Amino acid sequence: MFDQIFGNYLVQTGRISKEQLSKVIEQEREARVKLGLIAVAEKLMSKEQADEVNHLQSLMDKRFGDIAVERGYLTEEQVSQLLKKQGNIYMLFVQTLIDEDAMTLEEVDEALTEYKEEQSFTQSDMDALVSGDIDRTVKLFLPSNSELYDKLCAIAVRTLRRVINSYASVSKAFLVDELNADNFAMQMMVGDHKIISGFAGSGNSLLSIAVPFGEEEFEQVDIDALDAVGEFTNCINGLFATDLCADGLDIDMVPPEFYDHPVVLKGRQFCVFPISIGDDHINFILSVDSDISID
Repeated sequence: MFDQIFGNYLVQTGRISKEQLSKVIEQEREARVKLGLIAVAEKLMSKEQADEVNHLQSLMDKRFGDIAVERGYLTEEQVSQLLKKQGNIYMLFVQTLIDEDAMTLEEVDEALTEYKEEQSFTQSDMDALVSGDIDRTVKLFLPSNSELYDKLCAIAVRTLRRVINSYASVSKAFLVDELNADNFAMQMMVGDHKIISGFAGSGNSLLSIAVPFGEEEFEQVDIDALDAVGEFTNCINGLFATDLCADGLDIDMVPPEFYDHPVVLKGRQFCVFPISIGDDHINFILSVDSDISID
């Protein structure tokens, strides 16, 4: 996710154009082969095994390599070697910027230093950003609020990138008491904690989730489209609830709710986590042990 986050910063600061970033990302996509394809090409797994692991990823909050090891298809050492063949996303992004004559190495280094200072990131934070580890990266952009925030948002981002768009990206989250949205799909979880989560959009931005997940070409964000967004939210929360139950917590999920008209969300310092999916911008809404009212 480093390439999208830092790439968007380069566009915003006028260092490269949006078209240049799109071209760099496309070049990366061609160069960075999925781990399963590499495993099959290396004859370490059969296509059927790789397809099985890919399917299990839609049901489990785990990486391809972790599931393959659990199923006995790969060893830890084989996964490590495959990851090396797949390449380092940070180095690939920087090299592609240079190859496309978008920036020089010196310009990239200067931009990285400025970005680090503007975000008040430590070197450890920057290491987390370029690591490719979703948990470490997501935590950098969330308020220092709760381990539950970190866990649920990481699951949401991983699931988005795995199921909806592998190039979904995030921006700095913030806490508010009120937020306007054109449409909203949410779900409540109750038990040892009361947790509210969902996706709020403006215009037709939530179609970026509804269309790929519902596998239907919705023309606008109506109740049917929001139903698909709600089902996707349910998938995220199901993975989250499973993790919490494994930790000994009791969590039940309430059916999702949909609002296909402008609403005002009101609460006490709930979290708004901006997410970009292509050209669409949506907000992942999260509240832990606090109510959100819908006006």
